[in-house]
Formats: sequence, structure tokens, C-alpha cells
Amino acid sequence: MMGRLHVRDADGRWFVGMDASRALYAVLGYRRLVWMSTLPGVGGLMDAGYRWLARRRLRLGRWLERREKE
Repeated sequence: MMGRLHVRDADGRWFVGMDASRALYAVLGYRRLVWMSTLPGVGGLMDAGYRWLARRRLRLGRWLERREKE
């Protein structure tokens, strides 16, 4: 579960990865972002971007910490 975001809604349904992000965006009121993320091409790019960031998030976090200390 550390590799991807997991979200469970009030009905007990699980959302994983970019679908979890979309579920959060919808709850937070970012409906246009949810809509845009489902468009052909855009959705695929966002899914790929999510996977790229998810694989590197710990490394990116350490890198950002080092930059803040400089």
C-alpha cells in the first residue's frame, strides 16, 4: 500500500492510484479537474504522471529536504 494512494469511501469502496486522487478531488470540490482527468489523452497522461511520481515519491522527498537545508 506504500506504492500507491489508497482511499476508501463511506460506502466501503476502495480507490487506488489516480482513481483515488480523482475521488479526493471530487470530495474537495475540484469537479473540473476530475472531468479533465477523464478526457481521452489527458487521463492517460495524468495516470502515467501519477505512476511516475508514486514510484519516486520517497526519493523526491529526501531530495527536497536536502534542498531546504542548503
